[in-house]
Amino acid sequence: MVEASYVLLAQAAFRAARAAGDHMMGRYRTELVVETKTSLADVVTDVDRACEEAIRRTLAEAFPQHRVLGEEGVRPGREAAVQALMNCLDCADLWIVDPLDGTTNFVHQLPLSVVSIAYARGGEVHVGVILDPYRGEWFYALRGQGAYLAGDHDIRAWLAAPSDTWPGKRMRVSGVSELRRAVMATGLPVRHRDRKRVMQRAADVIAEVKSLRTLGAAALHLAYVAAGRIDVFWEFDLNAWDIAAGALLVQEAGGVIQSMQGEPYSLRVRDVCAGSDGEMLRSLGARLAE
Repeated sequence: MVEASYVLLAQAAFRAARAAGDHMMGRYRTELVVETKTSLADVVTDVDRACEEAIRRTLAEAFPQHRVLGEEGVRPGREAAVQALMNCLDCADLWIVDPLDGTTNFVHQLPLSVVSIAYARGGEVHVGVILDPYRGEWFYALRGQGAYLAGDHDIRAWLAAPSDTWPGKRMRVSGVSELRRAVMATGLPVRHRDRKRVMQRAADVIAEVKSLRTLGAAALHLAYVAAGRIDVFWEFDLNAWDIAAGALLVQEAGGVIQSMQGEPYSLRVRDVCAGSDGEMLRSLGARLAE
C-alpha cells in the first residue's frame, strides 16, 4: 500500500475518532440510557450507539464503498460476534470499530474509555487509531510505518495540512521480559465459560508480577502496552473490535501480540496476550490456558 493511500485512510480514521470522542465528552456525566446485553457486566448506552453512528457517517463520506464492522451493529453474544467477523473477514476494505470501549467506566463516570478504529484489507490490519478523549491522547499506527502518540493539537494541525510526516512521537514497548519486573494488566473474564478456574490460574500468575492494573478497557490496555506504560496484557474472550487497532499499535511499537496458544495474532484471535517478549508470552499463555 502506498503512503498516499495511508494519508487518506489516516484522515478518515482521525476524523471519525474525533467525531465519536467529541460526542462522548459532550455526554460525559449526563443522564444516560443504559441497557444490559448478555449480562450485568455487559452494558450499552445511547452514547455507544450515537458514537458508532458518527463514525459510520464520517467513514462513509470518505469511503462510501468500504464496509464497517461495529460493535453496536452486531447482536449481543459471542456467537453473533464470531459470525459477524466471519461474514466480512476477507473484505477488501473493512473498518473495525469499537465506538466506546469501556462502557461500564463511562456509566460510572470513570475517565477510562476510548474510541478504537482499525482498517483491514483482506484480513490484515493496516491502520489502527485509539483515542482517549479525556486526556486528548491519540495512539495510532500504520503498517510498516510505526506507532505514534500524539496530542489533540498535533492531530488538528496534521488534518489541516495532511502529509506523510506523521504527527506526534514514535512509541516503543517497554522491553520488559520477566514477569517479576512487569506491570501486568488484564480484564476480568466475565464471559469465560469457566470463570472460576481461570481466575484461580490468574491469581498464581498475578502473584509473581511487580504490579497489576485492570482499567476496564482492552483497547486502552493495548495502547498502553505500545506506549511502554504497561509491560504485559492478557485477556480472554475479546472481540475483533476490542483488539484490532491495539494489536497493530503493539506490533508497530516493536512488541508481540499472540493468542494464548502462542499463535500469531489474527482477527480471529479472542484469547490474547501482548508485551515485549514472545517467549515470556508463550509461557504466560500456556499457564493461563492449560
